Parts: sequence; structure tokens; C-alpha cells
Amino acid sequence: VGIWWFVMLPSVRPALVTLAIFVFIGSWSDFLWPLIVLDRPEYYTLPLGVAKLAGTFSLDWRLIAAGSVISIAPILAFFALMQDYIVPTETSSGVKG
Repeated sequence: VGIWWFVMLPSVRPALVTLAIFVFIGSWSDFLWPLIVLDRPEYYTLPLGVAKLAGTFSLDWRLIAAGSVISIAPILAFFALMQDYIVPTETSSGVKG
């Protein structure tokens, strides 16, 4: 267990964090599955709500842009918090010089 925790985990940590980000983005921006499963508009997810803002005969671009920014903000915040685990710095690379 000690070998896994101190040797293997630091080596695969950037890959695990990248995988977590991709899973989070995939589930956050999922469109088709909630569209199939949910039948009442009050239960729609954020991507479905933004898509519903595009009406049949008119578009309110300001409202659609605001919904898009709100839907992207948690992903950007998550990436900003996890950036130290994704991109290794020179101090953690082990290269001296």
C-alpha cells in the first residue's frame, strides 16, 4: 500500500485529475440523456434550459449569452482550482539545473 501511495499515485495524479475534469465536463454539459429522461421543464438541466431559450420565432441573444456564461463558470472554476495538479511545475519535476 505504501508503494502505491508514495510512488505510483504521484506519477498518475495528473492523469487522474484530467480524467476527473473530462468526466465533470461530460456530465455537466450532457444534453441528450436529460432531454430523453426529463419530461417536465422545471427539472431541465442547464444545457436544456439554455437550448429552450432559443424560441421558435425569436432569439434573445443576451439571455442565451448569460446562460452560457453561467454554464461555463463552474467548469472554469474547477479547472482553476485543479490546475496545480494537472500542469506539473519545475519544482515538482525533479530536474535540477
